[in-house]
Amino acid sequence: MSWVALATLSALASAGAAVAQKRTLFRLGALELSFLLALAVLALSLYVPLTADVLALTPRAFAVLAAKSVVGGVAFLLVMVALERNPISGALPLMGLTPAVTGVLATVMLRDALRPGEWAGLALMTAGAWALEAKPRAGALRPLAEVFASGRYRPMLGAVLLFALSSVGDKLLVGDMGVPPGVVLFHQHVVYAAVFGVLLLARRVPPAALVRGAREQWPLLLAIAALTLAYRFLQLQATREGPVALVLAVKRTSIVWASLLGGRLFAEERLARRVLAALVIVAAGFLFLAHQ
Repeated sequence: MSWVALATLSALASAGAAVAQKRTLFRLGALELSFLLALAVLALSLYVPLTADVLALTPRAFAVLAAKSVVGGVAFLLVMVALERNPISGALPLMGLTPAVTGVLATVMLRDALRPGEWAGLALMTAGAWALEAKPRAGALRPLAEVFASGRYRPMLGAVLLFALSSVGDKLLVGDMGVPPGVVLFHQHVVYAAVFGVLLLARRVPPAALVRGAREQWPLLLAIAALTLAYRFLQLQATREGPVALVLAVKRTSIVWASLLGGRLFAEERLARRVLAALVIVAAGFLFLAHQ
């Protein structure tokens, strides 16, 4: 199967997981959901040690895997926090800003000049972000202030930065180092569970509350875990076969499907405008990456 097909399937599974996550966040907190999902996905991944030697990694591979898993875990938690606080059709489209954020950081830190096509993509992404919070009779710059300066979407913007770093680690592991995707996923969720567990201990969350949440939400938790395992495995397989930037661009079409389906399911306001904004941001991502 081609990397485009794999990335597209990953996008569809990711959209389904995001909608189910938003539904579950009405009953569970972001950290509690993140921990229970890590445990559920880890449980579904227990076949990996039975079919592969999960310890047959070089010290360098273990180091990269641990670092990228910690970064990815924090990014995932930030996404859950953003979904908990905001409409799914308002928060998720911001994930599509990753190519622009990466390009701007490279320009500032590495002095890599943006090409004309990349500037065009950056302008389109800015327009898409503006459309997310555009309202009648609001000031021209108010929508951008709502997105970038108000703090409402700060967790999602932080996740964008961290996911970009995590994706580079994925490419290094499955591409350059040849680590099987299943092994990466297994270790990744061990680290996720450990990170979220430490945070729960720091917040002194009673174990009884976690048990009660798991008992009440187990059907959705299992469904999200299965979809999460599917989309991450498919993304890793696609990353092995294709360019990591383009794989991420195709995978990010999930925000359009999740915004549309989730927005309709939860009766969110200004849905048509926000789905259009998501389409613009995703299209701009392809334009941006086409010049890299």
